[in-house]
Amino acid sequence: MPVRSSDVFADIVSKLDNDSNAFVAKLVNAQNSGDLPVAMGPRLREFPGQWRSKFTNVTGDRQAMPLIVEIGCHTGHTLCDMAERHPEALFVGVDITFKRVIHTAERARERGLKNIFVILANAGGLSQLFQDGEVDGFVTFFPDPWVKKKHAHYRLYSEVFCSTVYRQLSRSGFLWLKTDQEPYFQTACEYAKSAGFCETASLPVFADGDFSSLFLRRFELKNLPWYGRKWTKFDA
Repeated sequence: MPVRSSDVFADIVSKLDNDSNAFVAKLVNAQNSGDLPVAMGPRLREFPGQWRSKFTNVTGDRQAMPLIVEIGCHTGHTLCDMAERHPEALFVGVDITFKRVIHTAERARERGLKNIFVILANAGGLSQLFQDGEVDGFVTFFPDPWVKKKHAHYRLYSEVFCSTVYRQLSRSGFLWLKTDQEPYFQTACEYAKSAGFCETASLPVFADGDFSSLFLRRFELKNLPWYGRKWTKFDA
């Protein structure tokens, strides 16, 4: 059940029948009980500017830890790999379905990862979720390309998205894209350049290497091409 509203603070659950979808009820209960590091809807109003304080089980100086956001975390495989390899950073997974949010949070718990928080939200409302300069990196691996021309307005990458991400990133912040669609890739690169991003070969947090994903492994097994680009923000 995907969330289509770009108003990330909307109370969508009150309009749903919790009994008709086990993951709806599970997410509601997990948020209320604190059993899983998840949040959605009106609860997210308290998060912008306060994200690092939400990682209550992390030891050390949370305010000094990099905050990395994966948009479209799916079921959390890549997010958990990143968090496990980099315990010195905090990770936020964003997805639009109840099922994926629950699976991601449960996977993080199973692997004993305390530096992950997962939220149910549509990336169209990204401007509501973080304060300017609060995030240190955005990861976008294989966002839905919406290949049909009539669906292009649903794509994640746009002028608005790139300019929003640019504002919300810290001075050394980065944006990382992987996609299997070359036309989408070329358009995304144009939007990123227009927003002020500069290409880079390495990223400050992920200097130790790359990360795969379920989608990437599928493409590689079939010998299909994919395209990737890393950008860094540079303020004057």
